[in-house]
Amino acid sequence: GAPARRAVGGTTAGNDAYPTDDQWKNSKEAQALVAKAKAAAGSNPKLQERFEKACTVLGPQRPAVLRQNAGLPAEPQRQVDIVKLFDNFYFFGFNTVGAWAVTTNQGIILIDSLNTVDEAEKIIEPALVKAGLKPADVKYIIVGHGHFDHFGGAPYFQQKYGSKVVMSKLDWDMIERPNPNARGPQANRPLPKRDVEVVSDNQKVTLGDETITLRITPGHTPGTLAYYIPVKDHGKQIEILMLSGANITPDRASLDAFKKALDYAKQQKAQALINGHPGLFGDEIGWMEQVRSNPNGPNPFVLTVDEFGKFADIMKDCAEARLVAMGTTKATN
Repeated sequence: GAPARRAVGGTTAGNDAYPTDDQWKNSKEAQALVAKAKAAAGSNPKLQERFEKACTVLGPQRPAVLRQNAGLPAEPQRQVDIVKLFDNFYFFGFNTVGAWAVTTNQGIILIDSLNTVDEAEKIIEPALVKAGLKPADVKYIIVGHGHFDHFGGAPYFQQKYGSKVVMSKLDWDMIERPNPNARGPQANRPLPKRDVEVVSDNQKVTLGDETITLRITPGHTPGTLAYYIPVKDHGKQIEILMLSGANITPDRASLDAFKKALDYAKQQKAQALINGHPGLFGDEIGWMEQVRSNPNGPNPFVLTVDEFGKFADIMKDCAEARLVAMGTTKATN
């Protein structure tokens, strides 16, 4: 019956983001929503795997948090070599947190920038070079939310190459407020300078032939972002959704924003869901290795449009169940 532990890195709501184990198990309304989500997954193994990750008292969580809650030692952080997941979309970083590169005909858009300036120099920059990309071509860095493991490396590219940093206005405000609890490296961490503010849903970042659409999905931080990214999979244009912590929905406002983000992805006929922390929605590090070892084979990240729609509904129902279990709201359609 103890409160579930919050995700490492913090949320705006702390433990209040989750019901207790007893609240979760004993809420008939919550468990009815879980049953509905399970039925949507059916016998489809891709959806079953995603349901198991999404529909628990904690919801999608980093593997490190789940190990911690189980009393297991932390899994060592290890670097993941750059991998080309789609024709114009790359991942690099660590097994615990990563960054992404979207290539266009006029340069590169980075999504997130790892933990520190040192990691930007020693991990991101060499990874881009290894993939045949030019670090100087990074024109934008979109930061999913205002935690250091997403914006930490941004000042390096901003100062060296003039890259423009994009973040929600709410999270720009958050990171620029003095933190009286910061100690050691945290207290002296360099911040990116404010370039581009995201202030409204469906705001766009365009570079050459690529346009990324953004929505504000509060909960993990006041201005956490969701991204809609057109990519090419073996030459075929598809849409992917990236959630930067948006699966944390501690109140009705954040849940409603989360649902709208997923509904918009369904309208766009999205076919994949990705997060900055591998392992939230499935064995994503394993899927990356599948792509690396068999680049011409089926992409394990990709669902059919129908499968993605069902997955989005599973995510919505399971998030609703957690909020209902806390007794703060009634379920809505």
